[in-house]
Amino acid sequence: MNNRKLLCSGLLAFSLFTAMAMLWAPSVMAQSASTGSLSGMITDPSGAVIPKAEVTVTYIATGQSHTSTSGLDGAYRFSLLPPGKYKVTVSRAGFKTTEFPSVTVNVTETAILNCRLEIGAPNETFTVESNAEILQTSTSTLGTLVGNTEVTSLPLVTRNYTQILDLSAGVVANVSDATVLGKGTQYTQVNGSNAGQNNYQMDGVSINSMGMLANNGDQNVGAGIGIPSPDSIQEFMVQTSNYDASYGRNPGANVNVVTKTGSNQVHGSAFEFLRNTDLNANPFFYNRDNPDAETTKPVLNQNQFGAALGGPIVKDKFFIFGSYQGTRQTNGISSGGLASVLLPPIPAGDRTAPGFAAALGAASCGFGTFIPGLGANVACDGSNINPVALKILQLKLANGNYYVPGSGTAGYREVDFSSPAKYSGNQFMINGDYLITPKETLSTRYFYTRDPQTLPLGGNLPGNPTTNFRTPDTVG
Repeated sequence: MNNRKLLCSGLLAFSLFTAMAMLWAPSVMAQSASTGSLSGMITDPSGAVIPKAEVTVTYIATGQSHTSTSGLDGAYRFSLLPPGKYKVTVSRAGFKTTEFPSVTVNVTETAILNCRLEIGAPNETFTVESNAEILQTSTSTLGTLVGNTEVTSLPLVTRNYTQILDLSAGVVANVSDATVLGKGTQYTQVNGSNAGQNNYQMDGVSINSMGMLANNGDQNVGAGIGIPSPDSIQEFMVQTSNYDASYGRNPGANVNVVTKTGSNQVHGSAFEFLRNTDLNANPFFYNRDNPDAETTKPVLNQNQFGAALGGPIVKDKFFIFGSYQGTRQTNGISSGGLASVLLPPIPAGDRTAPGFAAALGAASCGFGTFIPGLGANVACDGSNINPVALKILQLKLANGNYYVPGSGTAGYREVDFSSPAKYSGNQFMINGDYLITPKETLSTRYFYTRDPQTLPLGGNLPGNPTTNFRTPDTVG
């Protein structure tokens, strides 16, 4: 009995340990995708290394500080630092204290800050107006960093950061389509790989589209990746080659997005972005194929609105950041709201009238079959038209139009239909950070998005709308 209890206890302990390891492992592995590091050398005026110098880095936004000492070779290093600006202080007995008031640490990068201490008393402070090296000498990773200023200032059609991924070297992407319905996410190809071989992470967490990955980046499948609003993005890094095994997973690019957090200063924004049909020109082909196009210009209205706010709950201790973005789009130009259909010669007028079958036969008999290449030739008096087919031709939509429209009696004609598709997106983000000790921080990240679409056409005749809750990125 005791052996059984011991065995059960051992199995229970092993199961708990395995579960904790599975929960903890992604967090540990993902740290490098959401943090940066700082390193350098401490030397004296002659260039000799200084061991045991005390180096303190203070995150300016929250006041959190970390302290370390240089090694026997004069080197120091701080790992897993949140991206942002830091104040760095270096001190050693017999030397003046040296202070760097603003050093930038970028996501996935190692900033190099070397310090030469001046001889003097430690209570003397020497301030250096210098920043860390921009060139990455500590790693061979190639990539491009895009900060919040660029993300919010560049003219993105749907405020989607993936539309500027192709600013990086080795990246190929289609030109962003200004008429797309929904989010307008760009699928990019890096150094010859396909779109499904890229790896997207937000705050160190994988946000890859499983549908896209399973289909090798096929743009016609998959629910797409989560797209935070530009006002909630602090920066993102696009690594295109030579990144180390800690990123792993895919041979394409690593896209590492870092969202904003709260700080000791209250910061926020509110926005409204507008597109309107009255401000748009008529599409060339729609204008060519429709003589009265000026009075039937396809609808394209879009409103994107929201706000972001961050600040302290308890100064130097507890911080929070939140954002919301709503998108309302009515789009009669996208594939979901525009269709070009070859219509048969069905006479205009009341299709329930006694002479409709004869009129239909007279209009169709010169073309052989009612649908080119299919079925028997239509009799000129309409006598061989099936009564069931006549009933289908008499069906009407809720707006009074016929379910199967016709071209009149002028023969077969290509006709464009525009029935606006609708997209209604909502997203929320809440980030919290609690500084337990100078070396321990409890962080939480929550992001929610829902993007339903209603497609009245999708290449079909009016009357067959569909609602799509997965929002594939071909149209969103």
